[in-house]
Amino acid sequence: MSAPAPLPKADTPARGAQVALGVFLAVLVGLLAFRGYGDRLGARPTDPANAVDLIDLNAADQQELAQVPGVGPKTAEAIVDHRRAFGPFKSVDELKNVRGIGPITFEKVRNHFRVGSQPAPAEITSTSFSIPANAAKPVASGAKKIQPGEPPINVNTATAEELQRLPGISPVTAQAIVAARAVKAFESVGDLDKVKGIGPKTLERLRPFVVVK
Repeated sequence: MSAPAPLPKADTPARGAQVALGVFLAVLVGLLAFRGYGDRLGARPTDPANAVDLIDLNAADQQELAQVPGVGPKTAEAIVDHRRAFGPFKSVDELKNVRGIGPITFEKVRNHFRVGSQPAPAEITSTSFSIPANAAKPVASGAKKIQPGEPPINVNTATAEELQRLPGISPVTAQAIVAARAVKAFESVGDLDKVKGIGPKTLERLRPFVVVK
């Protein structure tokens, strides 16, 4: 008597279809999850750029500048004074030339600023501090530095050449004095310490030879 024939595995195709469907769904879910997470990663670098509103060094007033982290009222005033004396900033790196901004402060504030293409505000336009054509000329060959006993030089009216007769005053510093007084006349000899290039030591050397009238 022969053995009974084995029963056919009727459910084998159905199981295979279920396995294939399961794999397909898993791959689909994985792709969707990866796409969503990847989109969020791709958006992250642009978020800060969109959130940060950079301050234009040539358009912001003193109050706006003072609100920038790391600046404060005194530094904001120094930035405005520099703008008035030397004209609009050409790059953010020129902040290094502002009185009171050292390397550490510059690194803290540099990413908060930009230099726009628009002109500076009305109070610091070029007509406000026009500099004589001869302002940057060196002292004439026959001119000598001022000597004790000679009449003092009025820093509010002296030409650039006359200012260069003062001890410690170079052509560049003489030009800076002319530009600064064009914005606002000096009220005292002590005001000269606001001019770029004139520190406490230079100011003390100048006192015996200058007056403010």
